[in-house]
Amino acid sequence: MQNRQFILKSRPEYLAGPENFDLKISPVLPLKQGEARVAVEMVALSAWQGMRTKDFKNFIRPFDLGELIDCDVFGKIIETKCSDLPEGVSVVGRLGWQDYAVIKQEQVSIVSKEFSAEEWLTALSSPGQTPYLALSQVARPMPGETLVVSSAAGAIGVYTVQLGLLSGMRVIGIAGGSRKTEFVTTKLGAHACVDYKSKSFKADLANACHDGANIYFDLVGGETADAVSENLAKNAKILMVGRVSANNSNDPEWDPANMRHVWSQEATIYAFSRYSYKNLFPSVNAKIGRLLKQKLLKMHNTNFSGFENTPSILNQMLSGQHVGKVLIKYADTKGNRI
Repeated sequence: MQNRQFILKSRPEYLAGPENFDLKISPVLPLKQGEARVAVEMVALSAWQGMRTKDFKNFIRPFDLGELIDCDVFGKIIETKCSDLPEGVSVVGRLGWQDYAVIKQEQVSIVSKEFSAEEWLTALSSPGQTPYLALSQVARPMPGETLVVSSAAGAIGVYTVQLGLLSGMRVIGIAGGSRKTEFVTTKLGAHACVDYKSKSFKADLANACHDGANIYFDLVGGETADAVSENLAKNAKILMVGRVSANNSNDPEWDPANMRHVWSQEATIYAFSRYSYKNLFPSVNAKIGRLLKQKLLKMHNTNFSGFENTPSILNQMLSGQHVGKVLIKYADTKGNRI
């Protein structure tokens, strides 16, 4: 057996692409006591992977040159020397772009067959947990309030919109292009969705937020966040969850914000990370799991196959070509590598 891995070759100036990664092929080594081998079946791509290919200070360190590209994966234990990780169980963990991972118990969580690989990597992971925790623990939405969600057609946005609607809120999405704005209204059920690429964006946003935004779920920052700040309701809450606009730029350290409207409306900014609520992950997943079973919460993913396609698909995702969470299958149902 051999193990394919993608490692960081060079740092991108703008968006990471195939030219920034090297394919490394190595023999699979014997396990040591306390270790297990995971066959990676599916990987989830995230915006933070592109961010970490650049060398700037953020909530998580950059990848080193020559380092395996990290990501959340779903896989199966095919060999073990650890009694707590029996052969045949399915696991999730941050194990990276590779065929096989050698792990210890603390690196993964064993998951049940009650949910699919896609559900474990989306609704029951960061995309679903992030908005559930941000809304329930920080924003505390009330029925009838207006929620504005940037990147509403993205991995986290699709669940934020749905959870906002389940909370009885009036939900306004922001997305790029007519395909995505139509998806947010017709598939997700948002009351409106405005196109940030449109020349009439600011006017359309003001019209959609006619009574002001009570909660702004900010995934991008930048000019989009500034436009929303002009439409805040009095005492609005801003959930600062991501800074994609700056992170994906060629100058990520430059991240300005117009605070004048935030001040004038006496709004409160909450910097949010789900990792501050790790102790709540099990209870949150139990609640999200019930919503999935009741079909009140639905997945909206973009699925691909093929290990060697990973770098190019990451570039597509970072450039905004796909809807929902982007997943790549690395093995077929029989465990054959793809």
